[in-house]
Amino acid sequence: MTDRATASRLRIYLAGPEVFLPDAAAVGAAKQALCASFGFIGLYALEPSAPPPPDAEPFERAAVIFRHCVAQMNQADLAIANLTPFRGTGADPGTAFEVGYMVAAGKRVFAYTNVAALLEARVRTAAGGRLDAAPDGGWRDPEGLAVEPFGLAENLMLACATAAPLVVHHAPVADRFRDLTAFRRCLEQVKAALGR
Repeated sequence: MTDRATASRLRIYLAGPEVFLPDAAAVGAAKQALCASFGFIGLYALEPSAPPPPDAEPFERAAVIFRHCVAQMNQADLAIANLTPFRGTGADPGTAFEVGYMVAAGKRVFAYTNVAALLEARVRTAAGGRLDAAPDGGWRDPEGLAVEPFGLAENLMLACATAAPLVVHHAPVADRFRDLTAFRRCLEQVKAALGR
C-alpha cells in the first residue's frame, strides 16, 4: 500500500485496559488486524516509540507513556474505547480520560463493554446486594451516595459521550478483556457512521 493510501485510511485510537494484560501485545495486534480488515488503521498505545532511559525516575517513565498516548490520540480520527469494568464497578480511569480527551478534541468515540450487567446492578453487587431507597425514588449505596437511575451500562458521562449506542456484550469472565465480539460491532458502527 502506498503512503498516500495509508494516509487516507481512517486512524482509530484503541483505548482500553488491555494494555495491562500479560499478553497485551497479542491482544493489541488482534485489534489492529480487525481494524485493517475494515480498511482502518488501529493505533494501539502499548509502548512509546522512544522509551524512557532505564534509569529514569518512575514519574518520568509514566510521563513518557502519557505523552505517547496523547500523541496517538492527536493523530487519530476517532476512538474505540473498551469500557469493560476494570478493578471495580466502572471503566478504567485511564480509558475514561482518553474518552474525555477525544470528545474535547471534537473527535467521535465509539465504545463497548464486555459486561452485560448495568451500572446499578454492579453497584448493588459491590454493596453486598444492599442499596437503600432514596426519597426521590432512586437508590443510595451504603455510604449514602446516589446510584445513577438511568439504566445505563456505564456512568452517564461515558455512556452519553459516544457517537453511537454503547455496545453491550456478555463475555465469559476469563475472556472479559480479550473477547473482540463487541469491538467488531463498534467497527461496524464506525463503518455505518461513515457510510462505507
